Amino acid sequence: MPKISVIMPVYNTALYLPEAIESILSQSFTDFEFLIIDDGSTDGSYEICKSYALQDIRIKLSHNEKNMGISYTRNKLIELANSEYIAPQDSDDISLPHRLELSYEYLQSHLKTAVVSWDNIIIDEQWNTIWKRTYSNDIKNTILKKSPISQGSSMFRKEVFESLWGYDPALNYAEDYDLWLRVYQAWHDIYNLNSELYKVRIRTGQSKSDKLKQTIHNTLYAQERAIKSWLHPSISDRVYRFCLRGLLLFPSSFVLWLFTRLEYKK
Repeated sequence: MPKISVIMPVYNTALYLPEAIESILSQSFTDFEFLIIDDGSTDGSYEICKSYALQDIRIKLSHNEKNMGISYTRNKLIELANSEYIAPQDSDDISLPHRLELSYEYLQSHLKTAVVSWDNIIIDEQWNTIWKRTYSNDIKNTILKKSPISQGSSMFRKEVFESLWGYDPALNYAEDYDLWLRVYQAWHDIYNLNSELYKVRIRTGQSKSDKLKQTIHNTLYAQERAIKSWLHPSISDRVYRFCLRGLLLFPSSFVLWLFTRLEYKK
């Protein structure tokens, strides 16, 4: 059995897909399976994946007959996974060579930790590095404000994911944040390995750019559900949520500009 299952949903990212796939195939850690589902792409993405699958037996490729959304597809990928550890990879991002190796070693030696992730290098559509994003390990004071970790660079235990019923299929934006909230509520440790081993691409057509207000709505919904369960918001959590609601009154372009100024650093 492979030690890690790398999962990658694909939808119309043909321009960036080869580098995303190759960044996994060139990892220093090689004992993995690479599960890919094309979610109804129309730009030739499936054909690109198929060409790589014919060259490397670690790649297991399938496709949805129609676009089913990110949460459904990720859940399906994890259902197919044969490993104890799950490592998501976004189809327009890049994993640096030691990402899998160091994530695996950490989880192997920290049995109470359910999920780890890495800081991000932010790149644009032309592969230029434009910003960096770091994540705090003060999970307690972060979790009810925003996502405490990077989804794309994470690695988590499959058994924890399954015990929490996976991604909410009703959420295709902020679905990862909703999952981390439930991981934290279940008393599992979350940890950021503060080194930059993952490149996140900012481009047009992404949910963060095109569906920003829906992402905010879903963020507030996930937080409200967590608070009703048992998480108790601090005063700073309440202030942050008040400001988040206020952002819905502003144009998406301003909200995106503000987000990049607050979360990304040169």
